[in-house]
Amino acid sequence: MRILVISNLYPSPEHPAFGTFVNARVEALRALGADVRVVAIRDPAVHRRVTAKYASLALSAGLAAAGARLRRARIDIVEAHIAYPTGIIARPAARLVGAPLVLFAHGADVLAIPTRSTRHAHLAASTYGAASLVVANSHFLAGEIGRRYPDVADRVRVLSPGIELQQFTNDLAGSRAGVLFVGRLVPDKGVDVLIRAMAALGAPGGPREWAMGRLTVLGDGPERTRLAALARTLQVDLDLRGDVGRAAVADAMRRAAVVAVPSVYREPLGLVAIEAMASGAIVVASATGGLIETVIDGVTGLAVPPGDVDALAAAIGRAADLASDPIAGPAMRAAEWEMAITHDVRRSAADSLVLYGKLSR
Repeated sequence: MRILVISNLYPSPEHPAFGTFVNARVEALRALGADVRVVAIRDPAVHRRVTAKYASLALSAGLAAAGARLRRARIDIVEAHIAYPTGIIARPAARLVGAPLVLFAHGADVLAIPTRSTRHAHLAASTYGAASLVVANSHFLAGEIGRRYPDVADRVRVLSPGIELQQFTNDLAGSRAGVLFVGRLVPDKGVDVLIRAMAALGAPGGPREWAMGRLTVLGDGPERTRLAALARTLQVDLDLRGDVGRAAVADAMRRAAVVAVPSVYREPLGLVAIEAMASGAIVVASATGGLIETVIDGVTGLAVPPGDVDALAAAIGRAADLASDPIAGPAMRAAEWEMAITHDVRRSAADSLVLYGKLSR
């Protein structure tokens, strides 16, 4: 099967954390024998120049589609990430090569971008309506697509983007320590709530008067300076490492006692939580959006109300206890592993190819 992937985010040597989930999916599809060509934006800096970014992506996608048609090279599927607005570019490319259009929705393409204006709303509705298949990364997001675009509901399927399960599998011996956060440093991710929770844990009379260890943050974004200042004010030992590659993320997860996902918005899925489950860390996450589909409180992690500093502090303290508990810890890790298996990118890629095989040209 030949697939043309058009994506507005994709990693590069200079930006290894940019769109890694799309890259992992592409490599899994290729490993199963699919012939995948990628046309993508590989530099996050261009996101500040929206018109230039999408003009460049449209030109590259158009050239790829035209070249395939001129060579009479069959394209079986055109797959767009994120669904909107990338789907606007993928739509004519699919028409040019005569292939079904598949939109892969990740969250903002449903929950945020289409709501920015009436024009965006109309364009999004038209784009989703033109798709032969819309893939949602969670049941939560699938429900939102169906509610916002009822005419598309029967063409929506739930399929995880998948995680590189084997990369995150814990094969390290030794004790775990500290709390880890992985993600963009933006307000929605709730890192400020996490820092305040860490301060509460270490305060006299707090849930844990003993030192919780360092809070390690992997990721970058506009909140970096503010978060660093907040940690200094609250005397939280914060290690801000910036963007790192997938191997470094996996290594950090295997060494952390707790991985926190303190999102204060409706997280569409939360791949970080699933990667942490595969690594054997105890997950503490906000009970919101698609996170509740994987982080089942007391079973595959601990779930707390989003934005609740005290609840998050208490959950992190409990998770730290679980991480060192010789009975309860392994039981939770086993449940986490079973959940993580269902999101293996290889399984997701195989399921995708089955779905794609059923689409008529």
